[in-house]
Amino acid sequence: MDFDQSVLLTILDKLLIGLLLAIAGYWLNGALERMKGRIALQNALAPARSAACAKLWGYTQRLTPRGNILPSAEDCERAFTETRAWYYSESGAMHLSHRATRLTLQLLTSLEGRDLEQAKTVASALRTQLKLDLGTYSKSEAKRSVQHAG
Repeated sequence: MDFDQSVLLTILDKLLIGLLLAIAGYWLNGALERMKGRIALQNALAPARSAACAKLWGYTQRLTPRGNILPSAEDCERAFTETRAWYYSESGAMHLSHRATRLTLQLLTSLEGRDLEQAKTVASALRTQLKLDLGTYSKSEAKRSVQHAG
């Protein structure tokens, strides 16, 4: 290989490296812009999402009495009516994560079927999921039991 061929191969090598770096940079820039867009959307929706989840939190409060006590039939009926209206009529479902949506629908099913024990269990899981979704709990914190005061 003579000098001219060596220079040509070096130039082609550098062009190829430059082209690959340009493609990688273009792709990374697009990924960064998509991520910025998702974060901006999450930030814009955060107040409404927090308010919607706070409403659902209130509706499920009476379903999680302390200890082995089950919620009353009246509490379950009221929670069913309020939660169903919140989910469908008030468009609360738009603010839920996939897992919270699944738990909410499970809760509505157990309330409608008058399964008080299942309703209590699902309501507790849903409330924990809401804390996870809003960033109040980390995944490791959600696994730990919280002791009631008094």
